Amino acid sequence: MKSILESDLFADYRVEEQLAKAFDRKVYLPSGGSLVIDRTEAMVVIDVNTGKFIGKGGNLEETVTKNNLEAAEEIARQLRLRDLGGIVVIDFIDMVLESNRDAVLRRLVESLGRDRTKHQVAEVTSLGLVQMTRKRVGQGLIEAFSTTCDSCNGRGIHIHMDPVKMKAPMPQVNSQSAHHPDVEEESATDHEFHETLNEDRLEVEVTEEKVAAPKGKRRRRAASSGVITA
Repeated sequence: MKSILESDLFADYRVEEQLAKAFDRKVYLPSGGSLVIDRTEAMVVIDVNTGKFIGKGGNLEETVTKNNLEAAEEIARQLRLRDLGGIVVIDFIDMVLESNRDAVLRRLVESLGRDRTKHQVAEVTSLGLVQMTRKRVGQGLIEAFSTTCDSCNGRGIHIHMDPVKMKAPMPQVNSQSAHHPDVEEESATDHEFHETLNEDRLEVEVTEEKVAAPKGKRRRRAASSGVITA
């Protein structure tokens, strides 16, 4: 029997795995939906998404309501787990029926009843947002396990004095012969070298340069504009 001292309690109870999930800004719900938690200087913003959850029977209102009910329970848990405080704005998925909106708000209040930290939930705004406040007690989970980036000072972006040029998209070539690598002349197929000419029947002017070829096997490659012979 392995003694308690020899066992790794963090590994046995998957504590490190749960910490890694708590650091992520995206939280997945049991039915396939998700929460996106972003922190700003003034408030915490939580966005609710359905994700892969499409429900059963094709009733959109029922699907959205079930997803919001799951999100309400998980939001209360994440607030305690991450020790988030200050103003919290929750963007639930829009619901048509007033009874469903009341049910989601009631589920959120009931789930927050287990939170010992002082909090207050306001009514739903005209934009469908739920506003609440939670007293700041500690420094928060993210602050306890992170440091500010010295390169960007915590902004997540680098500022340049000149406009940043966007990379041009790679040209798409329809011909498959443009993707063939260099091959041996003996092993090359007629399809690899003449696919473009045979299918599109393009008139291609090829300039042949007379260069003394070294001893050994000659190598040729296919290009999108025709056949190039070395």
